[in-house]
Amino acid sequence: MLSSSPFRGTQMSIVERKERHKESLRQEILDAAREILLAKGYAYLSMRRIAERIEYSPTTIYLYFKNKDDILYHLCVETLERQFEALSEAGISQPSPLLRLRAALRAYVDFGLSEPDRYKITYMADLSRYVSTASILEQGGVADKLIALMCHRVHEALVASGSNRDAKCVFQALWAHCHGMVSLLIGHPDFPWTVRETLIETGLDLSLAGLLVKEIE
Repeated sequence: MLSSSPFRGTQMSIVERKERHKESLRQEILDAAREILLAKGYAYLSMRRIAERIEYSPTTIYLYFKNKDDILYHLCVETLERQFEALSEAGISQPSPLLRLRAALRAYVDFGLSEPDRYKITYMADLSRYVSTASILEQGGVADKLIALMCHRVHEALVASGSNRDAKCVFQALWAHCHGMVSLLIGHPDFPWTVRETLIETGLDLSLAGLLVKEIE
């Protein structure tokens, strides 16, 4: 029986190292673009400035992304992927649908406050001229999965509470509440807010209390 090539392991490790380097460089590009966006805005962002920041040629950047709009799109997707992971794991051990929904909403708020730079670019910057909402919400994409996850959590809670409200409408109302809280806390840090933990918990309690109240005729 022929033995395997003694160079096979070496060849595999070279391939793996190349892949790791490519992924590392891709992440460097995204991180540099995020820093420039937050510091100077979209108009200042360019492939050349990204290249200068990471000390590569602009040609190298084009090997990974088509243009700066493409970079912006992937910055948003990256944030949504991290957010989906956080929300999908939140509250899975909770005993009731309402508590599982509450845990997911709390995870949304915590994510935004712990990742303010990512959150600001994806949710708070006016970038619709450069990245279309339709492309972000593409069927089967991470945003679509994130919305489906939250609508499912909402639906379970509505069924458990005996409510006939529309799950998508309730999800959007809860999202608007959580986004408002996150964006205000990020955008106005000097406002004399009450204790942050108390504010967040009170906000979630009040928003979810509506699920237990019948619709006004």
